[in-house]
Parts: sequence; structure tokens; C-alpha cells
Amino acid sequence: MGSADVSIAATALAISLVAFMTAFGQLLQQYFATAEGFETLYTTPELFIASGEPERPEQILIEGGFNSRAATLAPAPQPSQHGIRQSNELVCWISLLHQLHLAGARNGTSDTPGISLPALVFQERSWDFQVPDVVRPLAVCSVSDIAILGRRLGMRWKDFRPYDGSLKAEGHFQVMSSTNVRSLGILLQYNFTWKESWRPAYRFGMIRGLTKQKEERYIPSTRADLLGFGIISGSAGIHIPRFALGTQDEVMASLSLLDETGESTFRLRALLQQNSAYYLRTGDLVAMTMEMARLRGRSHVQVPAPSENMSGFSTSPKGRQAFRLCLEKYVSNGNYAMGPQTQVVLSACQHLSSFWKEWETDAHDPAEATEIPMRLLPDYLDAVHDHYDKLKPWIIHQKGPIYRKILGAHIRHAIFRENGETSLLNFQKSSPDYEADIEAYFAIWPAILEDLSSGKDEYHAKILFDTWVVMLFRACCWNACHFFVPGERVPSEFYGSQLPVYIG
Repeated sequence: MGSADVSIAATALAISLVAFMTAFGQLLQQYFATAEGFETLYTTPELFIASGEPERPEQILIEGGFNSRAATLAPAPQPSQHGIRQSNELVCWISLLHQLHLAGARNGTSDTPGISLPALVFQERSWDFQVPDVVRPLAVCSVSDIAILGRRLGMRWKDFRPYDGSLKAEGHFQVMSSTNVRSLGILLQYNFTWKESWRPAYRFGMIRGLTKQKEERYIPSTRADLLGFGIISGSAGIHIPRFALGTQDEVMASLSLLDETGESTFRLRALLQQNSAYYLRTGDLVAMTMEMARLRGRSHVQVPAPSENMSGFSTSPKGRQAFRLCLEKYVSNGNYAMGPQTQVVLSACQHLSSFWKEWETDAHDPAEATEIPMRLLPDYLDAVHDHYDKLKPWIIHQKGPIYRKILGAHIRHAIFRENGETSLLNFQKSSPDYEADIEAYFAIWPAILEDLSSGKDEYHAKILFDTWVVMLFRACCWNACHFFVPGERVPSEFYGSQLPVYIG
């Protein structure tokens, strides 16, 4: 090989080496720049249910006001101008935030005692650690809280199987549906299908295929949210623990808890063997065993129905009237030994019937009406609430768990009486006879008293009758301030679950 060929080969090798080093240097520069200098960060919300008091640092309540919207980066959408259509490529949690703000504007201020509101905190994340299947920034919420938010927005959970990655809710022109994303978990999509241009025609029922839906404004409190899981919060003051009524098995277990003799559970099991579609009336039972869920000064009264059959004398104005008339008759006759609290209850019933016609007058149930009627005025509800609270100290200061013992005896003898409200014949009736139920309750009191007197605890007959009457009256007050909205319930085991749900 000549010297010229060697020079050419050496020159080519040098050029190749320089090109390789240049390319390798550029590659290293891009790698270090991406890893250290140009990381993509983004901020998304974590949604949850919070009380009026701050529970987490930097939490922002979703209240619907201008300041709340600005702080949550969810300004009210403005109509498009000059024919420019808004993008439909936005993440769906922006639309969800807007609907939560609209609902929050109707819930009341955060300083209302006992209120719970949707809230969020912003979290900063790195796109470099996002799973490949995700192409949008995701908000996050827990399974428990998304169940509550969906119900508060007026949706019904048609499918709720988080462990299978399957969630579906719909109602009031809203749809939630989920998919399972590999390496991530549950990804929820939210869609609001309503268009403001439909409103004039929709108001008069002129849009084919769309029916006017019933208004739903749920009480924004934890006790009300629990009912959507079929859970009754109970009351520590009267020795009633938390229990559930969402399924037939839960009703059976709860009866065993409230009536420790097991007689009520045995009778219910026999009824279910005769008719598997039988549902026990639980409207009175709920009202007798939990504290008020409503918020003072507010007109909200709707709560999710925790069980399939929410009938009961205390849910009806006619039932409350029958209770007053029966109480007047038995006080006048003096057939039963009774103490001063019975007269207190009678005076309260007479006061409510005289000053508030809503107490004993039939009106449209707000769960069945398209608009909230006037009977939900806060003054009326607060007046009922006052009578309820006035009797609370007397009940709490009674000797031992007397209230719970009387409740168990009432369930055994009054609710499960022979040919009574629990019979299959009465279950099949379209309209319950609450007047007959109340008459039967008072007539069967001697059997309840005999049952209570046979135990090891000694109570005076007057105290027992007073407590029983107070229990029935508390149920009347509770159901006058709450109206059950039927609908599917979320399984009780998911209340409080922190399983994450990502919202795209």
C-alpha cells in the first residue's frame, strides 16, 4: 500500500472518529438535559369530602363562589364568541369541577355547623413518571368520596365494583364510566351531556326522549352521606351503634343487633322464605336510631334511601296525626301509668299541629316532586328540630341503655306483631294504613311493658312508657325533617375506602 493510501485511510478514520464523538456528545447532552434540566412537571387536583374546618394543609373548599372558583382554577365557563367552538379535548375533571361548584353554591356556607363539602388540594407530579398508557394529566379521588360526589350530583351508581375496575353512574344528564388501565388502576371518565340551548324546549317537555327529572338537593352532611351506603350512623347517647340496612343480609344482622333476643331475626327469616322479594319497612327504624342529619337554618331535607322499603308511620303527616290523636286518647283515659314526659310530648305535638299545618297535612314529597315545595321552609324545620333536641338530654340521662331495650321490645312486639305491618298481606298493599299501625302500637303496650319488666333491670312503669312515647315522637320529628330519595346504594364496605380512582 502506498503512502498516499495510508494518508487517505488515516484521514477517513479521523473524520469518522470526530463524527462519532460529536454524535455521542450530543446524545449525552440530551440525556443529561432531560434528566436534570428539563423535567416536565404538572399540577392536578386531589378531590375529597371535607368538613367546614380545614382538615388538610392548603385544602380549598368547592363552594361555588367567585373566590372558590378562582382558587380551584375552575372559573365559570363563558359562552363562546364569534362562532368559535370551545375545545372538546379538555380533561373531563374540569367539567366535573364546574358541576361540583354549581352544587356547592346551593349547599350553604362552610361555617354552617355540621356541613361537609367537596374540597381539593393541588398535587405536583412529574410527567417522566407517568405510565405510557396515560396521555392526559389525571385528577384523583378515593372510591369512597367519588361515590358520595356522584350521588350528591344526582347520579345513581348502576355498577360499583372497584375491585373489578368497573364503575358506572348516570343521572341528570351526567355519566360516569370507568376502564382499567394497566399499571395505574381505575380510570374514570365524566361526561355532562346537557346543552343550555335545550333549556326553553326542555322546560315545556318539547324535546323527544327527554323527561324532566326530579330535583335532588341532598343534605350536605356525613350522616346523610352514610345513608347512600346503606349505613345508619346510630347515636352514642342512646347506646345505638352504627349498623347497615343496604342488603337483606345487613337487615338481618342489624335486627340481631337491635333485638338481641333474636326473635325479630327469626320472624324476618321466615317471611323471606315465604317471599324472597319481601322488604322490611325501615323508615321508622332509621328515625328511631340516629341523630338529625339536617343542618339548622337550611332547607335541605333530601337524603339517600338506605334500604329498599322506607315506609313507616313517622314518614307520613297522617301517621303523625294518628300518633297525636292516639296519645290524646290514652292520656285522657289514664289507662296506662305515665310520667311527665308523656305530657311534654303531647304538648309538643299539639303545638306543631296548631302552628305548622305541614306537620299533619299531606303535601308533595320532595323526593317525588320536580321542585322543592314551600313546606321546606327553614323556620318550620328548625321548630321541629327544637322539639327533637329538647327531649335529648332527658333520654341520655336515663338509667343505663333503657332506650335500646325499649327499642328491641318495640321491634319484637309492635313491628313484628301478628297480622301487623310486617305481614305478607300488608306488604302487598299499595298504601300502608298508618292509623291502624299506631292504634296497634298503643294497644300492645302492655305486652311490651311485661317483656321489659321480666328482665334483670328494674325500671318504673312510668319511665318506660315515657321513654317509649319519646322514642316514637323523635321518629316523627326526624322524618318530618328528612325525605328519603330512592335509588341504588353503594355497598357499605366501600365507605371510607382509600382505593384511588383517577379521573381523566
